[in-house]
Amino acid sequence: MSALLNIQDYFIDELVVRTNPDFKRDGEGKGDIGVSFDLRRKGQEPKFIINMTVEANKSKKSFSSAPYYVSVKLGGLFIFPEGTDDDTMMKMLGTNGLAILYGVARGVVGQSTASCRYGKFVLPSVNFMELIKKQVKKTKKNAATV
Repeated sequence: MSALLNIQDYFIDELVVRTNPDFKRDGEGKGDIGVSFDLRRKGQEPKFIINMTVEANKSKKSFSSAPYYVSVKLGGLFIFPEGTDDDTMMKMLGTNGLAILYGVARGVVGQSTASCRYGKFVLPSVNFMELIKKQVKKTKKNAATV
């Protein structure tokens, strides 16, 4: 049985890994993670592009106690079978599409850092439901002020 939502393709637009030369392995760096995204539909077809940016340890404070600063910008092309209703597509893209694309980012970052000075860096898990709620709230606030 095939899935309703399928990733047809993905692409990396930018990948930055910066090693912290002052990182001490014995320290417990908490780090931080930032994820932003946008979603675009390709005409009236059931095809969508999600663009995502993931940054880990962006702030000076976070980077000072972490092994790496990481930034990855990527996109994914997602398709649905013809006849899938818009509500279903939007719900699935919001949760499943973002999770699928973030999984790609985790793999790319893990592979890229595996041969770096401090070894493989695994991006932490992200609560996409909270991220979506924040983005919707921000969008509504910006729309109200225009």
